[in-house]
Order: sequence, then structure tokens, then C-alpha cells
Amino acid sequence: MAEMLIQSHLDDIHLLAALPDSWKEGNVSGLKARGDFEIGIQWKNHRLTTATVKSLNGGLCRLRTARPVKIKGILAESKQTKVGYVTSFTTQKGATYAVSGL
Repeated sequence: MAEMLIQSHLDDIHLLAALPDSWKEGNVSGLKARGDFEIGIQWKNHRLTTATVKSLNGGLCRLRTARPVKIKGILAESKQTKVGYVTSFTTQKGATYAVSGL
């Protein structure tokens, strides 16, 4: 079930990767992603509303989303690719980052 919400087997963390149509809204927390990140996600009308990214080890975080996002307190641009938007930012060990959908 977690693989429907996040996938991190490539170079990024894909949020709401394969959200079922019947899950119109919801939230989840404590999902683990490669790169030592802990993810929480909230969505409504099948769209990401907010998310949290806790960096357990520090380093680069690359989020892939269906629409652009903002990272509170971080100057990071969502760049459109063939597979969605990718937003990259450097994290500090132990810090939690607030993500908001646009």
C-alpha cells in the first residue's frame, strides 16, 4: 500500500505515485523513503495539499509531484519534466520541511 503513496526507488521521491481513484482524500505519516527521509502526505480531490519531509541523515532531497510545490523557508523551484515536476533542495540532518501544493 505504501508504494501507491510514495515511490523512491529511482533518484527522487514520487509523492502520490499511484493514488487509487477511490482515495479521494486522506493523509498518511511515517512513510520511509530512500535517502533516509520520513514522509507525511495530505491530499484532497486527488491532489497533494501538504506534506512533511523529515531528513534523518541530511543531504539532497528530490521530490516528484504531479503539480509544482513550495518548500517553506527554502528557495527551490519545481521544474517540469516528462514525468511531472521535480523539486530539489538540500536538507539538514534532523530537520523537517513543510511542503505545500500550488
